[in-house]
Amino acid sequence: MNSIVVPGEALCVEEEFMPFEGVYTLDGVVRANTIGIPIYDVVNRRIYIKPAKNPKRPKSGDIVIGVVDRIRDEMATIRIIGYDVTTTFKHTFTGILHISQVMESRAQNLYDFIKLGDFVKVKILNSYIPYIVSMKDPRLGVILAYCSKCGSQLIKTGDFLKCTKCNNTENRKLSVDYMLVKGK
Repeated sequence: MNSIVVPGEALCVEEEFMPFEGVYTLDGVVRANTIGIPIYDVVNRRIYIKPAKNPKRPKSGDIVIGVVDRIRDEMATIRIIGYDVTTTFKHTFTGILHISQVMESRAQNLYDFIKLGDFVKVKILNSYIPYIVSMKDPRLGVILAYCSKCGSQLIKTGDFLKCTKCNNTENRKLSVDYMLVKGK
């Protein structure tokens, strides 16, 4: 059997093969604990997983780019897409941004700092999925935003963002790396 298995996939029962490495037992069923190829050792009656090469994925301390997918008063879901716009991951990952990870001072509402569809630069705080992310650092925050009224790109004017089409002014927690040129 040379097919790749994923965590949780049933491989056999304990009576057939004893669990060894990269597997676990749940209710008498041996299951994969990692992504890889199951190896059935018929001589020693053991089963283990030969790990697949780890796909490129963020780790604790990495600075990544993501898009705000969902937002509530105290929490937002970030779709993590890569290290920068030119170095994207093969798959997207989920990040959770809690209101306590937006500013050093206490914030009342996440809507004052980010909006749905904003591109953000965040720091990964843990090593497992879903990732917990932070944007407290001044170089972290919104790097590209769109007008919540007409959908046009917003241009940085001082500490605010302004829409060139409808003149709407919006506030965000901006990164020092905000992507658009300063407005006039």
